[in-house]
Amino acid sequence: MREMIRGISVCNPVDIDRDYLLYTVNYAIAHKMDHMQFIGPIHNPQKGNIDGMTLYRKYAKYNAGKDLAFLENTMASVNEACELASKNGIKTYVWHHELELPAGIEDDFPEMKNADGDVEVTHPIVKDFLVHKLEDFFAAYPKIDGLVLTLHETRIPLLKLKNQKLDKIERVKYVTEILYNTCVAHGKELIVRPFASLEEDYAMMMKAYEDISTDLLVMDKWTQFDWSLCLPHNKFYDKIKKNPLLVETDIFGEFFGKGRLPLMLKQHILDKFAYCEAHNVAGYCSRIDRAGRDPFGEVNEVNINIMNACMNGQDVDAEIKKFYEELYPGVGQEITEIMEPTEEILRRTIYLKGYYYSELSAFPQLNHSKNHFYFEMMQENYAIASNEWFIPIGWDRGSLASVFEEKDSAVKMAADLFAKVEALKGRIEAAKYENLWTKFMNLKLATAAWQQLTNVFYGYARYFETGEASYKEKMEAAFDALLQIHKEGSSLLKNKFYCAQLDIYDDSDDQAALIPSFVRDTKESFAAEEREMQALRAENALDFVICGGAMEGHKLQKEVNFSDSYLKDNWLCRIPGTGRGSSWSTVNAHGWFSYEIKVRPNAENKLHITVGSATDKLCLQVTVGNAEHIFCEAVSGRKELVIPYTETEGKDCVRIRFDRKTKDTPYIYTIVVK
Repeated sequence: MREMIRGISVCNPVDIDRDYLLYTVNYAIAHKMDHMQFIGPIHNPQKGNIDGMTLYRKYAKYNAGKDLAFLENTMASVNEACELASKNGIKTYVWHHELELPAGIEDDFPEMKNADGDVEVTHPIVKDFLVHKLEDFFAAYPKIDGLVLTLHETRIPLLKLKNQKLDKIERVKYVTEILYNTCVAHGKELIVRPFASLEEDYAMMMKAYEDISTDLLVMDKWTQFDWSLCLPHNKFYDKIKKNPLLVETDIFGEFFGKGRLPLMLKQHILDKFAYCEAHNVAGYCSRIDRAGRDPFGEVNEVNINIMNACMNGQDVDAEIKKFYEELYPGVGQEITEIMEPTEEILRRTIYLKGYYYSELSAFPQLNHSKNHFYFEMMQENYAIASNEWFIPIGWDRGSLASVFEEKDSAVKMAADLFAKVEALKGRIEAAKYENLWTKFMNLKLATAAWQQLTNVFYGYARYFETGEASYKEKMEAAFDALLQIHKEGSSLLKNKFYCAQLDIYDDSDDQAALIPSFVRDTKESFAAEEREMQALRAENALDFVICGGAMEGHKLQKEVNFSDSYLKDNWLCRIPGTGRGSSWSTVNAHGWFSYEIKVRPNAENKLHITVGSATDKLCLQVTVGNAEHIFCEAVSGRKELVIPYTETEGKDCVRIRFDRKTKDTPYIYTIVVK
């Protein structure tokens, strides 16, 4: 058996809990692991990254907004865990995202900003701050072995910045090299995590990392693949030739259940591991928890055992049998047989013919449903052109009848397994039975919820496609069924119901319910879209787009995660960015999207575009064909832009693209071609 890195990542992405952290270190010791990563609340603007874990020294004025109680607890807990791990030969690392600068630093140093109001990355203050931040962190956490660096999901989106002195590859190299050199100077390691969404960004980042050092360990998790149950293997392992590769795996179910649904990933892990082993990998680091939930002491813990068996060259079936017999004495074989179909059930539930149904497999908020093309998928002649990671290459929906067959089969399979679980009552320790029953009741309810979600999308899309009232009635019936599922789940499971919480990181009882909010938002959006559709059809325009609507179509293209749709003041719109343009969003990057619209060949066309902004300033780039149009002006509410476009090549369509230029997030409502 060859030497390889055997690791786990924990506390994803939540506050550090001392007892849990020490438990996972002891687990790693017991299972002969040698690598641990602590994630922490990385998306929290106050607590996230090493910034939230550290008191700055030179830049102490920016400590004012820090959560001192969180910081003190984290420092004590992480240092204790690192001490224990170090004594047992385990290296420890903390996740960190850049470019992250404290709020207000641009105002204190206005010379840092360029003409677009963004930070100029090469300004000396940026480098000085980054170096001192890392030095402060290493002084506070002397036993930590290094950092895991991601250059995304930050307040300042490094790859999306406009009007910079350095291009993207130079920016990546510049910032990474600052961090790498600082780590090396202090005897620490830097692990780089490309986490790219676009192929060009992935290749660009890898080139930058190679140029810095071939010693940089690359922990790869390209978002187009991400160890999904349905998407292809990561072909870019072939491209990592000069640097050692650490494979980041997901064996908890972040994208397929989030730990609340029963899931044994036997075939999934075996297939992925076999693929990875065909490459020259240095080892593996597996995410084993999510949002305060972990698999320890219940059926889903088996996935850690399966991964350990793969890494240690053990018999996977024997390890599964051993695990369940120890956890459920006397019924281990029956539990194994019950768990076997769960992977397939989840494939048929939270995917539609291999396509992601919603954000991160939680029951969807409406803007993310539309973001992921589910209404368009229900049309007879669907046309999806975005090529995001949510859509497998060469994806084929098949017939609509086959879609419903897939959902119906998942409902039946889940009901059958639930009946088998109930037959075990009295044969399992009461607390373990309750946990098992809860998981399989959630599976039963979740399969039914996604079945009705499909009916909603189908009725909605077909109504606008045909105008037939029967489809609207079908949608309304699906709404009623969803609300009944919510009522049953909330009554039986309280806040443990899989579809109960709007905030997936919070199990408190007062959180808004997902299903009722989805039903409300969908009804409101439907009414708005019906009103807008009727008004625009009456104009007899050559073409029109209701941006952010269920029927926007027009071969929409966009970048993964960076284009939400929104119902703003009862008007549908799409934004180039996330978090609905909220300033607090740490992933609110400078996004883009585009459509293919009809135009009159060899003639002048006028594009009437209704826009708005999340602030009182509109900053927007509109590209029609190859012609760029920049708009930077004051705005209050909705306004219309008119762009003339003369078609000279005899074509009957043109692509129109919208790019956000600054932190002022624009809203794009409608496009009308006259």
